[in-house]
Amino acid sequence: MNALGRLLMSRFWTTLALLAALGEWTLWCWWRGETPSWAVHLAALGALFALNRAACEAFEVEAHEATHRHAVGRTLLAAGFTAAIGAGTLAVTAGAWVAVQVLGAFPAEAGAFGGSAAAWFGSGFDLLAGVTVSAAMSVALHGYVHGHRRLVVTQLEVPVAGLAAGLDGLRIVHVSDLHVGPLAHAPSLLAALDDATALAPDLVCVTGDLVDSRFADLERWMPHLARLRARYGVFAILGNHDGDAGRERVAAAVARHSGWRLLRDEVVALDLPGGRLHVAGLEDRPLRVARQALPELLARLPAEAPAVLMVHHPALFDLAAGAAPLVLAGHTHGGQVAVPGLPRLNPARFTMTRFDAGTFERNGSILHVSRGLGVSGQRLRIAVPREITVVTLRAAAALAA
Repeated sequence: MNALGRLLMSRFWTTLALLAALGEWTLWCWWRGETPSWAVHLAALGALFALNRAACEAFEVEAHEATHRHAVGRTLLAAGFTAAIGAGTLAVTAGAWVAVQVLGAFPAEAGAFGGSAAAWFGSGFDLLAGVTVSAAMSVALHGYVHGHRRLVVTQLEVPVAGLAAGLDGLRIVHVSDLHVGPLAHAPSLLAALDDATALAPDLVCVTGDLVDSRFADLERWMPHLARLRARYGVFAILGNHDGDAGRERVAAAVARHSGWRLLRDEVVALDLPGGRLHVAGLEDRPLRVARQALPELLARLPAEAPAVLMVHHPALFDLAAGAAPLVLAGHTHGGQVAVPGLPRLNPARFTMTRFDAGTFERNGSILHVSRGLGVSGQRLRIAVPREITVVTLRAAAALAA
C-alpha cells in the first residue's frame, strides 16, 4: 500500500465521514444555486461530518444486536457516499466543460466569457451535469442494493512445471476476503460458500481476511465456515483484517468451528492419489515485514516442485515470481468500486498495487488475485462483482500430449 493508501485507511471512518459531508453539502449548494458565506459552509460541513461520523459507529456492533441502529447508520452512510460520488462526477463534468470551452469548442463566444461563474456555466452545463450526476448516483445506489450481491465464477487453467501427470486436471477453488462481521450480508455470503462447495473442488484455498473487524461475533459466524468443503481439504491464511480482529482469536475460532487447515508460515506436502503437491501459506503482516519473511518460506519449497503459494497481499508477487509456479492472493477486492466498463480504474490500483485483480504472469509464475466474497468499509460494489475462481492445474506432459 502506498503512502496515500496508508493515510486513507489509517483513518478510514473519518475519511468516509468527511467525503460524505463534502459530497452532501456540494450537491446541496449546486442544487440551490447559492454561494453561502464561509461561516455557513463551515457550520454545515461540521454538522454533516458529525452526523456521518456518528453513523459509522453503527458498524461497531453486529446487525442482529442493534437492528434499527444498524439500519439507520447504513442508510446515512450510503446516502453520504452516494452524494460524494455525485459531487465527484459534478467536479469532473465541470472540468470537462471548462476544458472544452478553453480549447475553443465554442469559437463564436470566444470573447464572451468573463470571470464570473455564470459566464462559464449556463443552462447547458446544468442540463449536462444533471444527467451525469444522476447517472453516477444511480450506479452507486445499485451498488448498495444489488452490486454487493453479484457473484461470478471464473475459470482458469494454469500449467504447473513438475506437476505429475496424475494430478493433471486437479481443481482448486480459490476464494478470499470473506470479511464476516457487522458489514457482511449473511445470505449472499453463505450462498457463495455453498456455491463454491457445489463446484466439487479437490482443494479450496482461502487467501485471508476471514473476519472484518474486532466487532465480529465469531461464535455466530465461524460455524458457517464448515459449509465450505473440498475432497482433500480447505487451506487458509490470515489477512490484515484478521490481524485487526486478533490473530489468535480468529485462529482459535477457525480450529474450533471448521475443519480448515490454517497455514501460518507453513509448507504442507500433500500426497494425493495422482502425485505430490506442496501448498504454502504466508501469514499476513505489514508489507515491508512480509517481504522479509517470504524468502524464508520459499526456501522451504523443494526446488522445481509443483507448489501453490497463498499470500494475502498480491504485491508480494514481485518476490514470489519464479519461485512458486502458482500464487494466489486477495486483499484488493478489485478496488470494490470501479468505473463501469473500465475495471482497471479502481482505488486498489492507485493506492495498493498494480496487481489489483485477475491474472498476471512473470518469470514462469502465474498470480491470481481474487476480488473476494465480502466487502470492507461499505456494503457496496460497483462494477466489481464478487468472485469464485476455479483453478485447474495442468501438467506440462499432458499439455504436450
